[in-house]
Amino acid sequence: MISAFIPFRDWSLERLQTCIDCLNALPSITEILLVDFGSAAPLGPVDGCRVVRVEASRWCLSEANNIGIAEASNDVVLKIDADVQLLLPDETLADLAGTVASGRTAFVNLQATDFQYEDGKPARMRLRPSWGEGCCNLFSRAALIEIGGFDTRYFDYGGEDNDLCQRLRRYGRRVDVFRSDRVLHERHPFSDARAQGQFTEEHKKTLLADMSIFRRQPFRYSDYRNPDVFGPAITVAIATIDRTNRSDHLAYCLNGLAAQTVQDFEVVICENGTSPEARLDEAGLRAAFPMLDIRLLSLDEPSIPTARNRITDAARGFYIAIHDDDDFSFPSRFEDQLDCLATNDGAHGCHSSWIEFDEGTGGLKSFVGQSRDINDLLRRRGKVALHGTGFYRRDVMERMRYDESLVLSSDHHLHTRMALAGLSIPHTRKFHVLRRLHGASVSATGPEIQRDVSGRTNVAYKYFMGGSFLAAVRARKEKKLWSAGFPTMREMLAYLPDDFGAFRIDLDVEAALSLGLDPVFGARGGTAEQEIGGLAFMPAYRGYGYDTRLVLRSVRSMTAGEAIARLPEYRDLRGVDVVSDAELTSHPALRDLDALVVEQGRRRVISRRYPDMQTALAALPRTVLSFGLGRIDFFAVNHPDEGVHVLLGTYKTVTDLEHALSMANGGTTGDFMPVSNGGKRGSFNGN
Repeated sequence: MISAFIPFRDWSLERLQTCIDCLNALPSITEILLVDFGSAAPLGPVDGCRVVRVEASRWCLSEANNIGIAEASNDVVLKIDADVQLLLPDETLADLAGTVASGRTAFVNLQATDFQYEDGKPARMRLRPSWGEGCCNLFSRAALIEIGGFDTRYFDYGGEDNDLCQRLRRYGRRVDVFRSDRVLHERHPFSDARAQGQFTEEHKKTLLADMSIFRRQPFRYSDYRNPDVFGPAITVAIATIDRTNRSDHLAYCLNGLAAQTVQDFEVVICENGTSPEARLDEAGLRAAFPMLDIRLLSLDEPSIPTARNRITDAARGFYIAIHDDDDFSFPSRFEDQLDCLATNDGAHGCHSSWIEFDEGTGGLKSFVGQSRDINDLLRRRGKVALHGTGFYRRDVMERMRYDESLVLSSDHHLHTRMALAGLSIPHTRKFHVLRRLHGASVSATGPEIQRDVSGRTNVAYKYFMGGSFLAAVRARKEKKLWSAGFPTMREMLAYLPDDFGAFRIDLDVEAALSLGLDPVFGARGGTAEQEIGGLAFMPAYRGYGYDTRLVLRSVRSMTAGEAIARLPEYRDLRGVDVVSDAELTSHPALRDLDALVVEQGRRRVISRRYPDMQTALAALPRTVLSFGLGRIDFFAVNHPDEGVHVLLGTYKTVTDLEHALSMANGGTTGDFMPVSNGGKRGSFNGN
């Protein structure tokens, strides 16, 4: 069944009645709405129709359309202008409505033919465009509500129809056209505003510039208010409890949300057992973050699953983004997750990779995560998915719900039930969340309980699934998830708390030389430290084995905020990196020279072992430094306490290698020798 609505303002009542008569002749249309958008003379009762009158000082077709959508009681809606006569057979209209109701298409443009009356009879003139025409459309009410309806920045006429179709297509929804000569549009003079053309250029600019999908203001100019219909696209679900540094952590979290590229969301925060005197102040939060739509809920007794279920029950968004009160979401998170759902037909949600930052150690560690299938959930130990990256359809969360009998690990329990229910939760293959580790987090205060609940969940489901199912799970081949979008250290510095961690700046050989520093010989003769721009540097090495390279490293460590403030000084240089003290104090296992592996078709030059780096660097002749800097790289191998090897470059041909050897050994004791594939010493004679 179809709801039809006609938006109008001071239009010809004769044309309006003709349109209504056509609709009354179609049994598939069970409801006709007349949206009187501020006509000078309010429209009175009309037989067979429901009149919705709103007050508005100006005409806005987009808003009138949104009011019709909000008031419609059927899932399939026909929007038709009062100057259109719909003469289709009812069977044809019912078939089109079936394609919309089934989800095969979200929007059908009923292509109209212009006509005008000549001698009292309609005379056809021309066929109107086949898409983006707003005079007669059949569409899914849910699909249009989901993206925020028509954009009310398009007032009067023009652009709102094209914009809507483009947004539906970008969101992965199908837009079709139905061609017929039985949809007639009566030609008549333009409205005064349209005739003057005063809005056309602005509409074009908006249409070309705004590539977003969701729009937030369905009602802008009238006194109509129905906030329960056009809710936000996303509800961000945050459960919180009073604990050490909560205000700072929550402010960090909300600042990340305020920077999202998709802003069509609400933030629902549930106080999870916080005492009344320590609870957050909603008015204060709204004042501190005026760009966010924040609502507060509260529980008297702490229960993470109960708090999350409470948020689901109160959510107005079509999707629920799980978020912890001490984590940070990268600005593109919601945009990428919506895109993931749009490109994975039938997906019920998605999840992402994440990076953990430890307040205590200053450490940074990345986790790609794994696919959310039963194989990974039951067989892998931890780090399969971070619940704080979860993004789900609201109807999924309403049906699945968290098990409120669990104290902790209700997220793993939920993930397992989702997998067993056959829900599709793909991985976005991108990094989206910075997860904070600190002494007051649940992971720190209740790890034993989490492990115990997760273990009992796995054992219970393994028992009830039976041996044949588990055998099939075990038989599945392990697959490694690939993820893109890994942020660089520079990018992460911009998102980390300003006071977090200890970082140093590294300059490679070429960057150092361009700044007037000498990374090799500047360390000789007691001149170890070199200063530029008030920052002192020392020679150091980065990496191990054949990945080791000589750098100049800042002597003083800096917080994330200090490091990001210094980096613009080197914006024009390549080879400028940031390294954390936590990384420097947790090196991987040292690599012995005998473990060195050379890729097929490549050759390397090494030296004998020197007692320390300074002696090794002193052995390098200046002729080597002047030979094609950037082509011959300098590498330190092993830790100075165990002695140092110096490696020079990688060469594809024997000729290039021999030339480099002759340069390196010229005037020295011949300490530099080749290493071939497999790390074997000796000649290259085809080996």
